[in-house]
Amino acid sequence: RTTEGFTYSREFVAAAREWFTEIVPRFAKHPKLLLVQMENEYAVPGPYSRFSGDLADLLVRWFGAGGALRLLRVRQARRETDDALAGRERGRGQTSRYMRELYESLRELGVEVPISHNDASAVWRRQMDADLLSLDRHPVTSFEVDWRDDPRCFDGFLFDESALEAHREDNPQYYAELQAGAFDRWGGVGYETIRERLGAEVVENVTKAALAERATLWNYSMLCGGITWGYMGSPDVYSSYDCGAPIGESGGIGPAYQALVRLNEFLERYEEDLVQTERTKPHSPWCPEHLLTRTGLRRRFVFLRNASARPKVVPTPEAERSTLAAWETQIRVYDEDGSLAGVSPALPEGGAPPAEPPPPLPRLERWTFGGASPQIDPAYDDADWDEIADEAVKRCQIDMDAIGLHYGFVWYRGTFSGPLDRLLLDARHCWAVWLNGRLIATGDQFRNELGLGPDGARLSRIGVRRDSFNEKRNVLAVLVESLGHNKGLADEAGNPRGIVRVDTGGTPIRWRFRGGLVRGELGMNPVVAFDGVERAGTQEVVLPHGWDGDPHGVALYETQFRLGGIDPKSTALGLGLDPGRGKANVYLNGYLIGRYWPERGPQRCFALPWGVLDPDGDNRLAIVLWKRTPRAALGKVRLELM
Repeated sequence: RTTEGFTYSREFVAAAREWFTEIVPRFAKHPKLLLVQMENEYAVPGPYSRFSGDLADLLVRWFGAGGALRLLRVRQARRETDDALAGRERGRGQTSRYMRELYESLRELGVEVPISHNDASAVWRRQMDADLLSLDRHPVTSFEVDWRDDPRCFDGFLFDESALEAHREDNPQYYAELQAGAFDRWGGVGYETIRERLGAEVVENVTKAALAERATLWNYSMLCGGITWGYMGSPDVYSSYDCGAPIGESGGIGPAYQALVRLNEFLERYEEDLVQTERTKPHSPWCPEHLLTRTGLRRRFVFLRNASARPKVVPTPEAERSTLAAWETQIRVYDEDGSLAGVSPALPEGGAPPAEPPPPLPRLERWTFGGASPQIDPAYDDADWDEIADEAVKRCQIDMDAIGLHYGFVWYRGTFSGPLDRLLLDARHCWAVWLNGRLIATGDQFRNELGLGPDGARLSRIGVRRDSFNEKRNVLAVLVESLGHNKGLADEAGNPRGIVRVDTGGTPIRWRFRGGLVRGELGMNPVVAFDGVERAGTQEVVLPHGWDGDPHGVALYETQFRLGGIDPKSTALGLGLDPGRGKANVYLNGYLIGRYWPERGPQRCFALPWGVLDPDGDNRLAIVLWKRTPRAALGKVRLELM
């Protein structure tokens, strides 16, 4: 998949066809199928396609991906608006062999409904090989500043109707993604903060801004939050994918959801007129807040917007609802005789109703603790591990994709004789190195926090004292965690993960490897049989618990609990972790449900899905903690209501 010059790849199209063959027949004839989207944001905005090459790699290395992106001045939505205001044309769409073949594959596999594509830009590079053009609109992308301070926040919508007509006059205005939340990153503000800062106003404003541009079909992104299971995520997201959505990952609702319910009830009364309106230029606007007027067969719709953080009184013909709340977009509906038929509902006031007293939750106090990485010991027998061929080592093809793992963690063990000339390492993303059983270095090759473009990676020089080596046999143990493959918007070949490059001078090393943080963990969504996991030196502990010295590598904490009459279908539960020291994986009944990184954050509570929880029997919790410093610690762990 490439966006640079639309290079055609037979291999990629063959893989896409194979995937379509597996999944499309499962839904193609479903009686409730409405649309099929064949690709997503294929014509990536121009500046993203420049986010590659040596310059971008250098900028990522110096400033991180976020800083590099800002330096490359990627402000696409604002530029589109400015171009439209200035009347500049950016092109009327494009076609490609790749998109045509995707379309033809869907038809051959039985799809009969309209086929759509979701464009990232309203005014240029739209994909014309679809039956139905659709569009993204995510006005709020930064939570470092308050969107309410920007009076132009929703101006990106203002020319969507005319831009669509320039491409295809008979295409309904379809928004495949209307913002109802936002995803967060490692080290981000957290989803509760995003939910609070978006408020109900964002989803209200984007919906009404879309209606003002003749929208008749739309989908919210995200309406309902979820979980990034196992190792499915790209490097820019952690385990929760709550998104601050109107319906949270645990099923909870709040003001944004209530606002959508009220708005949809209002729209349903006028749906027949709303689907066939035309923009009407009034003789004179009522006031600066008069956004536009649309006229249907029988009714007229007046859109008013208060683009400020303070209420405003507007000179409406009627006294009813003549005060616009802060950042309120209001729709006033008039009948043919000019009488007021209705006004869009005000935003709900106050928070959620008081919750019922919570049920008593099981306490998680007694844990079994022990080492789970005997492979660090130089005497460990790794004969059943896979060996990396000498030719692959010479060509430095020992990364995770090259050895067939692709996801999660990988352990490498390298044996050699005598001291190393030097030790230079490029490992991605997070890594630790032990020499003859002793931790000698850790690091994070994670400058690309956006999951986009180059990694900005570099070789790390690891200093090792010569007296650390044995005269004959020495063992390097290296643990590397991939935080996921990039999203593929700009670096379409994908960046390698695991050990990408190692330089030991003239000293040859024989390498073996095993996938998984613990034995038996493989694949994108692993389910670990913990009865088969290696353990050493187990003991009973009470949290919080920290330790120096042994065990090195990773340690395993385990406990069990019963729900005791709590119905997980109606009572959403989460696992809360106090800050500790060291990265960790969290498993519930063997399922990897969360990746915990207290030093970076922000996630500290992991949803326990009812489909994984056993409502009647024992539930087994396992936390595998990676000791990356001389001291490691796991804070208190508790069950929480979500």
